[in-house]
Amino acid sequence: MKRTFALLLTLALLLTAACAFASCGGEEDGSSSATSSSAASSTASSASSSSASSASESSDASSASSSDASSASSTSSDASSAASSDTSSDTTSGGSDGPEFLNNFLSFGPVDVNVTAASNNSVRLTGIDEGLAEGAIVLYTPDCEETPTAEELADFAVALFDFDHSVFGYVKTGFQAVGQATDLEVPDDGFAVAAHKSQDVYVKRLESLEEKKTTVFPHGLHLPVLDYTVKKATASPSIDGNFDESEWSAYRIDDVDAENDLWSYDQFDKNDYYATGRYYVTYDDEYLYLCVVVSSPYHYCPIEKDKANDMWQYECIQVKVSAEAPDGEYILENFDHASNDKAVKDGVLHAYGFAANDNNETCFYETGKITTFPGIAGCSRDDSAQQTVYEVGFPWSELELTPEAGLRLGLSFSINSTNAEDFAKGVFKNIIYRCGGGVIGRNDWSKIPVITLS
Repeated sequence: MKRTFALLLTLALLLTAACAFASCGGEEDGSSSATSSSAASSTASSASSSSASSASESSDASSASSSDASSASSTSSDASSAASSDTSSDTTSGGSDGPEFLNNFLSFGPVDVNVTAASNNSVRLTGIDEGLAEGAIVLYTPDCEETPTAEELADFAVALFDFDHSVFGYVKTGFQAVGQATDLEVPDDGFAVAAHKSQDVYVKRLESLEEKKTTVFPHGLHLPVLDYTVKKATASPSIDGNFDESEWSAYRIDDVDAENDLWSYDQFDKNDYYATGRYYVTYDDEYLYLCVVVSSPYHYCPIEKDKANDMWQYECIQVKVSAEAPDGEYILENFDHASNDKAVKDGVLHAYGFAANDNNETCFYETGKITTFPGIAGCSRDDSAQQTVYEVGFPWSELELTPEAGLRLGLSFSINSTNAEDFAKGVFKNIIYRCGGGVIGRNDWSKIPVITLS
């Protein structure tokens, strides 16, 4: 009996040991799996935190990496090298105790929807037209009333940027290293950036940027040079696509050609700027009126009226109207359509297209919160005169604005000039306001001209 009991006890102990060994093995595998999962979660959390640090950054790390790769070729190799090990762009302030970064930033080279404040070809800003502090990166405009002295800039590097019409963009025109800055003089048609020495990665990017070559885009910076005043109509113009000089001549705003610094022909072959135009803007108590007259040997718009949204690929105009002034607080906080479409969802930003198709029919569309255009439009093409006319009336009721002297809002347009030969080659040619005018490319709403009713 004792032997039987002992044998049973021995078997029980052996089974217990075997179970314990199996349990330990399974727990080790589970622990390894949990650690891996935890690490992935931590990485994702870190990336999410980095993204949330600025409204202008991409929502995921892979997008930022893609942006870096696609943009590297547009900056100098030295600048890319200096940026390759950078992690400072993932922080939310200019230093441990420095000022907070804004949504505003500079980017170097071609601008697309993938460029973010965290990209390796970007420089983040902590202020615009304000005083300096340790860790600050401040941009100064020609409108700044009090710019820093050499003494105040002792710990700062300074880069100067000016508009170069030959490349249709802003380029670096000067650089002063830390300790070499003089009293700051902002270019008349440009801006300056002062970066504290503690921001060494950004200082290197500014220093390495090749002068008078690579274009620089100031994200979220309004350009007052584009703004103009609009007269009230003494008699409402006819909106029928038949241009009448007597109706519009008093409301002419400007000419569109390659000599005009406010317009970019960057997508055209150099010195082959065959399309030109002129535009007129006025208003009455019911409508805001726009008339664009385009002169071009080409006209190609093979669309049907019920598929007007396709017109952007051909010859047409695309228009943006902002019910808020583009230099005001609302737009400057929500300027970047690539990462923030609040202005569209709120019904502040309205997008339209207008065309005369190949059958000479008026075609139009609207996108955004409202998708059915409630206004009036007349477009026509005269092949013998090589002229296309676009006349439009935007109802104040849609914009929820009351027209009165002093009202400020935004109005911008592009002249899309892709002809049949261009389209066959997959080439798009658009005449746009400086820095896109908030219509083509980045859709930076701050670049929409401010119009003021008189």
